[in-house]
Amino acid sequence: MYVMTVASHTFSYLLKHSGDVLAELEHRDVMLERRDGEDVMVSPRHRAEAVKDSLGMAMRVLAGMLSDTELAPRTLRSVTLSIPWTAWLAVPDQEEFFREFVTTARSCNETDYYEPLSRLLYRWRVSAEIMHDPALSALLIEDRGPDEPVALDRPVA
Repeated sequence: MYVMTVASHTFSYLLKHSGDVLAELEHRDVMLERRDGEDVMVSPRHRAEAVKDSLGMAMRVLAGMLSDTELAPRTLRSVTLSIPWTAWLAVPDQEEFFREFVTTARSCNETDYYEPLSRLLYRWRVSAEIMHDPALSALLIEDRGPDEPVALDRPVA
C-alpha cells in the first residue's frame, strides 16, 4: 500500500476541519491550496528541522570532499551523474558550479533562506542550456566590443 507523504487540502477545508488537519500533521505534511495566492506547506517543527539538519550535514560532507585533494576530482566527476545538465558545461565551469552550489547551500541552510540556492541553480542550468545550443553559444563566443549589440532573430510563432 502506498502512503502519500504530503496531504493536500484547500484552505477552506482547514478552516472548517482544523482538528482533522492537525491530527493528520502527526503522520504527514499538509499542502494547503489557496485560490488567491501561492499554496502553503504546513509541517511540524521537528520535521522541518530534520530536513534542515539533514541538508546541513550533506553540505558539510560535500564541502569536506571538495577540500580533500584526493576526493575532490572524483567528487567533481560525479556531478554530471547526479545533475546531468552539468555535462553541458565546460569542465572548469562544472567545478565552479559545484563549489558555488555547496557554498550557497551551506549559507542558505545557516540562514533558513533558500531563494539564493534556487536562483543559483536556475542561472547555471540556463547557462548549460546556452552552452549546449550551438547557435546561442556562437553568439556569446563571437568577438564583439563591450557595447556592441548582439543581433537576435525574432522567435517564430
